[in-house]
Amino acid sequence: MPPRRPHGEVDVGDSSFWTSTYEAHGSAIMAFLTSRTGQRDVAEDLLQETFVRAIRARPELPDPAGIRSYLFTTAQHLLVSRHRKKRTLLFSEVAEAEGPMLEGLADPAAAAPDEAADLNRFEERLRAVLTTLKPTFRTAFEQAVLQQKSYPEIAREQGWSLGQVKTNVHRARKQVIAALGDMLGSPLEQRS
Repeated sequence: MPPRRPHGEVDVGDSSFWTSTYEAHGSAIMAFLTSRTGQRDVAEDLLQETFVRAIRARPELPDPAGIRSYLFTTAQHLLVSRHRKKRTLLFSEVAEAEGPMLEGLADPAAAAPDEAADLNRFEERLRAVLTTLKPTFRTAFEQAVLQQKSYPEIAREQGWSLGQVKTNVHRARKQVIAALGDMLGSPLEQRS
């Protein structure tokens, strides 16, 4: 005989509980997710994941009304996680598997003669631009972008706070991009 639950406590391991919960709250959570993502198919995937996580977690709910709040909180956390995954990766965050591919692209010997000449011109201009940067920006750019060191590693080596590292790298990148813009091409050209 299963253990007896106190009056009003919900058995979240019961499939009928989850069926009735989905019927009661699924459409509201779906509307919430659709309004945040703007894509019904993505919202459907997030809705499914919301319920899967809730079922796996088996939250202890003394009050059945608390499940709605729990589900909306879970859905919100999934949205935040999805948003974080979409951010642009730093060079230092590129997967190791992609490293050799990127090295091959940067290797002048692996490039065609005209590409190698373009790469040499680019490197010369980059070196010239780096000499015009403020020393802290130059150091931050060289270590984060060229040497691919992590921000915490740079902070330790330079005695900067993590915020200072991020600011210096951001400002250095902005100045380098502005100075080398003609060599980088427009975003539309880079996509083709």
